[in-house]
Amino acid sequence: MSGTGLSEDLRGRVHAIVAEVLEVEADELTEESSFAEDFEADSILVIEIFSRFERDLGIKIPQEDLTELDDLPAAYALVARYATAEPAGA
Repeated sequence: MSGTGLSEDLRGRVHAIVAEVLEVEADELTEESSFAEDFEADSILVIEIFSRFERDLGIKIPQEDLTELDDLPAAYALVARYATAEPAGA
């Protein structure tokens, strides 16, 4: 497990979601890949990645954190941060 605190299973799910939204093969997407620079991801795709995290992983990520999402390490960190947070209204 890396320093993000995510299980390998959850890391794999995050990786698969990002690759699917960016429409690239999973092995093309590396930890060093920039979503914007390497895959021409615009803000619409970043929002789609966020909504897939929320829907598929059952987490809520504040919109102000959208700007942080440009690579897999940032995606893992965001998911780790909010996957462990208490659900709102719980």
